[in-house]
Amino acid sequence: MVSARQTFLMAGHYVPMAQALKAVTVYHALNPSFVFEAGAGTGYYIARVLDALPLACGLALDLSTNAARRAARAHPRLSAIVADAMDGLPLKDESADIALSIFAPRPARELARTLRPGGKLIVAVPTQAHLEEVRKSLRLLNVDPDKEVRLAASLSPWFQQVQVESVRWGMMLERSVVGALASMGPSARHIYPAELQKLVARLPILSQVTGSVDLRVYVRSRTGTAN
Repeated sequence: MVSARQTFLMAGHYVPMAQALKAVTVYHALNPSFVFEAGAGTGYYIARVLDALPLACGLALDLSTNAARRAARAHPRLSAIVADAMDGLPLKDESADIALSIFAPRPARELARTLRPGGKLIVAVPTQAHLEEVRKSLRLLNVDPDKEVRLAASLSPWFQQVQVESVRWGMMLERSVVGALASMGPSARHIYPAELQKLVARLPILSQVTGSVDLRVYVRSRTGTAN
């Protein structure tokens, strides 16, 4: 899965989302010195954020040793460690300016603990339109229609939402690339690889696929303390 994710992202298919993430982060970052991403995978997104924040250092956290090794090489100002964010973040209280959560679990209390007063959490969540052209044919997991409500509930009372930036783009993907896209998501854990290969083989040579993601920005609430 890590290799598939690396191949897909480095091919540039999610560049529109990465560019939007950079712009949102720069807008909300006030002279940041430290940025981290929980569930960073190969470090693709935080590396591009650091490109736009020349004075900041970053940390990528991921449960996968393989992913963390790749993340450590993704940017000269990026370090990486193996850690399960849901078990606690190995960071000091109020030590970070920006926290990123891109398609990853969000331990709200821990994220609030590690952010400085006024620190921002930027979350990327797929919309109902994300990958809609291939989701059914490849038996990918559906996007929860109540995801927005559940997200708000999970982050309260530690965070207050201050912005939503919707990003939508089109991708013309070869059959093998669609297979890699399916392999890098959570659906890969719910279908046998051989079965997924059969479903991919039935796709046309080229598929028009929609990317659709909401970037949600949260500020640490005054009621969300580091304790």
